[in-house]
Amino acid sequence: MEIRKFIFRLSFLFIAASLTLYSCKKDSSTSTGNPLTSQQTIQVQNSDAQDALADKTEEDVDNKLDELQNNNYGATISKSLLANLTDTVVITVDHPDTTTFPKIVTLTYYSYIDSSANEPIIKNGKITVTITSANPTHRKLISRSMVFDNFAVTTDSTTIKMNGTRTVSRQKEAVKFNGLQSIRISVTDNITAAMKFAVSTTGETDTLYFTRNVNKVRTAVLHFRNVIYKPLDLIHILFRHVATSDTIAYNGTVTGINEKGDTYTKTITSPLIITDYRGSLVISSGAITYVVGTDSFDITFKVDPAHKHFILVTITNNLTGKTKSFDRRFGRLFKKWW
Repeated sequence: MEIRKFIFRLSFLFIAASLTLYSCKKDSSTSTGNPLTSQQTIQVQNSDAQDALADKTEEDVDNKLDELQNNNYGATISKSLLANLTDTVVITVDHPDTTTFPKIVTLTYYSYIDSSANEPIIKNGKITVTITSANPTHRKLISRSMVFDNFAVTTDSTTIKMNGTRTVSRQKEAVKFNGLQSIRISVTDNITAAMKFAVSTTGETDTLYFTRNVNKVRTAVLHFRNVIYKPLDLIHILFRHVATSDTIAYNGTVTGINEKGDTYTKTITSPLIITDYRGSLVISSGAITYVVGTDSFDITFKVDPAHKHFILVTITNNLTGKTKSFDRRFGRLFKKWW
């Protein structure tokens, strides 16, 4: 399931990169005065953090499920149980085989330290996943419905608890051969979610709450090339992944109520296209309309011609007509409104 891993890795990096205003390489407003107020800036920042958290969690769960699938859904314990169920995730499967569907997979985290993260992350709680197969003749077209039951992610001094359901359904997978020279693989997933989040910070007396409802379509296109191509030579076939030619596209909407209590809607008005530039994932094109409370913003993305490993983000305040442009970097911080 390397394709799924590619998709979710791109997914998280895109979301984490999408709308952050507080960490940027350059900050050049195209209008006079301050185009965005401090509260408007925080609105966009927290929108980014919400997406980053949700999609990174999905990526982590799917990595575990991919391991299960590659092991014929044999129940596993990813770390030793000798430490009184600490730093452990226990995984159980009701049908440990490759043919029986639906399957119920339960992942229970006990102060599990995510060593794969770029920052210390500790996970606690339970995620129950129902895996279904709509097409018995095509086992790769599966759906994974993830139910989060007070699942907690703690990083530094902040803890985020999640409740709700997130479903990823593979709708299509197509393989196209160009003779023996190259292969093009296209996969399409539908993503829906209804989630509630609670964010608490050490030393703070209050807790922030927000909701997030998702309806997206994600299409990934992967490319492989026969690096020792010889016509009519079926012995020396060696296909290698050409990451620089890959793309992933997003369409759809995200709605909910933010931690200020305002309703928000994020609509992808032009498909967000993510590509690879020398190991850096960038949004090469696309646009989002972000409406929160009485505020409305158009956000466009493209590669910065001067720094092709950065995304040039331009935000237009639709109420004032003022814009702000900057090169973006990654960041996932929650900030208060007050």
